[in-house]
Amino acid sequence: MKTEAQYIEQLHSLLQRTSLQEEEYRDYITNPFVQSFLDDFAPFVELTATGYRLKMYERGQTVFTKMIYDEEAMLYWILAYTIELVTHIRLLRKYKVDNKTSFLTYDDDLIQEWKNEQTQIFDAIGGIYAQWWHETGKRAEIESR
Repeated sequence: MKTEAQYIEQLHSLLQRTSLQEEEYRDYITNPFVQSFLDDFAPFVELTATGYRLKMYERGQTVFTKMIYDEEAMLYWILAYTIELVTHIRLLRKYKVDNKTSFLTYDDDLIQEWKNEQTQIFDAIGGIYAQWWHETGKRAEIESR
């Protein structure tokens, strides 16, 4: 099994193929392997001798935990979260909203724009990760108990 640093580097290598800038995603691919700050509903991964314990927290309390054994599924889980979050932040900046005093209107056009950008990023990554993105439901499958 690889180390946390090796998984972070693997994620970085995959994301370098995309339009994303390292400063946009670096924290989101590093934080899953650091348990010191438990961001609400962010992915966390604990490496075990036989697989990967996936976790999510809300207000410091565990709300999801699941043991999986597929390295690519674990990486996809982190990629899907990272890409969704970074593309959402890009939309906030593009439309000059701060999510405190101004908000995005999640109409069909905005949702399609958001999905299209995520699709372009997964297509640039390619392989099983793009395949799972196009099949839809993989992240939900990973997060099912």
